[in-house]
Amino acid sequence: MRLRKTWSLLMMLFAACHYSAIAQSNASSPSRPGTASTALQPLKSIDSLPGSVREQIVAANRQMMETFKRGDLIGVARFYADDATIFSHRGRKIQGREAIDRYWTSIKNARDWKLEVIELGGDKETVYQIGKSSLTTIDDGGAERTYVCDFVVIWKRKPDGAYKIHVDIYN
Repeated sequence: MRLRKTWSLLMMLFAACHYSAIAQSNASSPSRPGTASTALQPLKSIDSLPGSVREQIVAANRQMMETFKRGDLIGVARFYADDATIFSHRGRKIQGREAIDRYWTSIKNARDWKLEVIELGGDKETVYQIGKSSLTTIDDGGAERTYVCDFVVIWKRKPDGAYKIHVDIYN
């Protein structure tokens, strides 16, 4: 069952990347009005996102790291939309406000968190982020434990203009 879910997730990511490549290819070549290729819009890279959007996402990452370092894990959970979903490295699906709150508050002895923004793209309403996370906790014996992973996050703009995490996928 886990393999099927992981495979489905990988296929969705492949399809999104494939769609992006097709859209970029079609955007550069003329086509007939009303055809599927004219309906495709290319994803925009970090360089073509409006500066304010890019700045907001980078600032949100910085705020999440600071919130984590203060030990305010419920504060970290508040960066997620109420209907958000986290797909964790063990194939676990965490969905909804209560589950996301439990997920973050289950982390014990928070020490440090570093988020590296590798790529941002999308548009003003929906932004994808590809990055690297290094999360450090202290185990019961006092030793530091660091978990390093790659992630993809989809941020959605809310009616108040703020961005919230809608989907978080990490390995």
